[in-house]
Amino acid sequence: MSRATTTARSAWRRIVDTPLINALAAPHGIGRYLEVINPMWSLDNTRIPARITSITRETDDSVSIELSPNGEWTHFQAGQFIQVHVEIDGRQHNRCYSLSRSAYTRKPRITVKDHHDGFISHYLNTQLKVGDRIAISLAQGDFVLPAQIPTALLFIAGGSGITPIMAMIDTLLEHQHSGVITLLYYSRDCNSCIFRERLEELALQHLNFSLLMVYSRNDSQAKHALQGHFNQQHLLKALSLNPALVEQTRSLTIPLSYVCGPEQLINAVQSEYELLGLKDKLHSERFKAATAVHLHGEAGGDIAFNQSQSMVTNDGRSLLEQAEDAGLSPQSGCRMGICHTCSCLKTSGSVRNISTGEISHGEEHIRLCISQPLGDVSLSL
Repeated sequence: MSRATTTARSAWRRIVDTPLINALAAPHGIGRYLEVINPMWSLDNTRIPARITSITRETDDSVSIELSPNGEWTHFQAGQFIQVHVEIDGRQHNRCYSLSRSAYTRKPRITVKDHHDGFISHYLNTQLKVGDRIAISLAQGDFVLPAQIPTALLFIAGGSGITPIMAMIDTLLEHQHSGVITLLYYSRDCNSCIFRERLEELALQHLNFSLLMVYSRNDSQAKHALQGHFNQQHLLKALSLNPALVEQTRSLTIPLSYVCGPEQLINAVQSEYELLGLKDKLHSERFKAATAVHLHGEAGGDIAFNQSQSMVTNDGRSLLEQAEDAGLSPQSGCRMGICHTCSCLKTSGSVRNISTGEISHGEEHIRLCISQPLGDVSLSL
């Protein structure tokens, strides 16, 4: 469905980035000197310089940011995300954002919602300007379309969870995919619906694409939208929009499905699919780590940060949150267990994976953002 996942580096990059040239430029390598001349000439593909070429206001609290990265950037698959690195007041911060444009585009785009507790998202929404430079990673993640596209696909999105799904829908339609595509999209109201006009336009242009909007608030502007939160009736209504999914027996065929959005939506959709015996047909991606559960009598103990030679009393939250509150600055990215940026060696103790509920013991590498300590835990941090 997509172009090659890598692009050829420009000729001059292949020439200068060789073992011989890097040996002559020791100890830093040729890349460090190129960055001094022009930061956009960086050869580091873990932090690829990207210039902001356009900023589009999608809603009152969300923007789409078009990026022009240097030659280290490779192509991406629709549904993947990138790590975004920004410097604010002399301090480096990084977060993960899904790419929200067709995989056939030359310039990647992210769409960022300004969350009330999101320091980085607020900065990107209010302070970033065209011409500014940030750094990005290569595309990551396996929330992508299958190699063989089925004849029907169902997408379920909530809020900013539309971003990777928008990339998938754009890619499919730009590729002139003729199969059935259905989107069930939840928002607070008409004005907070990211990409609403674009999606309505696509639904008019492509007979194989059906759109069903659902708003959690009563909206007088909504002509054909439903109201409330995800339930079986919404699912059946969305599927009935495409005659190809309705068999002669009038029963509905549920196709391969993708869901992305808030934890409440994903949990509800997963529960419905499990009830229908269709768990294997559903792919999901969360924009926030699952909430740590209250563990009766299991938290307790102390968390020892070995390298920092400090210790705090375990309060049951994720290890990342407790480390940050203790004054440490561990690397982190997505904060939901996807990017592995916060991976750290646990030298002893037991933790619960917040996403899966699995409990593990002893020395191992863990992701701090989704690890809930159970009793005494020691970290190489």
